Amino acid sequence: MITHTQNLTGDRTIHQFMGKASNIYIIEDNRQKATFLVDCGMPSDKEGLVGALRCLLPLKRVVCTHFHVDHVSGWTYLKAIFKECEIWFHEKARPFVIGDKRIPFPSYDDYNTIIIPCMKESGYFPGPGDLLMGGLYGTPFKKGFPLDRVEYFANEQPVLPGFKTIQTPGHRPDSASFFDRESGVLISGDFLVVMNGKLTSNTFVANKKDQKDSIDKIKRLAGLRFIYPGHGKCVPFTRDL
Repeated sequence: MITHTQNLTGDRTIHQFMGKASNIYIIEDNRQKATFLVDCGMPSDKEGLVGALRCLLPLKRVVCTHFHVDHVSGWTYLKAIFKECEIWFHEKARPFVIGDKRIPFPSYDDYNTIIIPCMKESGYFPGPGDLLMGGLYGTPFKKGFPLDRVEYFANEQPVLPGFKTIQTPGHRPDSASFFDRESGVLISGDFLVVMNGKLTSNTFVANKKDQKDSIDKIKRLAGLRFIYPGHGKCVPFTRDL
């Protein structure tokens, strides 16, 4: 379901699609005559997301903020429907995407402080398809992610029209955010979350120092005004994180 829309410069529009478990951002670029996705949700998002995309310009690319099941597993059905589309990950996600490494299980505290509260706020309860993808524990694809049409991007490599790519590790080593300076919009993935309308640093992290450094990095961004998070509503940016 699309819950928020903002017009951007350059004849672009961004929509927040609130998936069952996480947010998906849809960017329409009328100059390129193409649509881009930031993250692609879960199998349970299929009907609503595909219905929304059918009404828009052709889907060109999915760009993932990080390799967690609630942000990437929607590719398993999108790839079959949108056959000209590619999916892109930060290069640090490569060993997890190809299956050489597995994502660690969240801790008990991670479940209590972030994962379960986020699920309750969105009203998400995993269905059978989501559970098969490892939806409760974030370690997807025991046999490996589907590797056709997979590409990788580097730090600061432009992959979304009008957005600067910023590596923001902490939640995951491969976490990336995307900043549109003219509008002040930062698509943050999960290194920032919004719960009960409040912007907060995610405490479910792979590396605490990386997380702190990423927070400090975005606090220095000139012109940052809005956070479009992986979980929760779009909110104004405040520097009291």
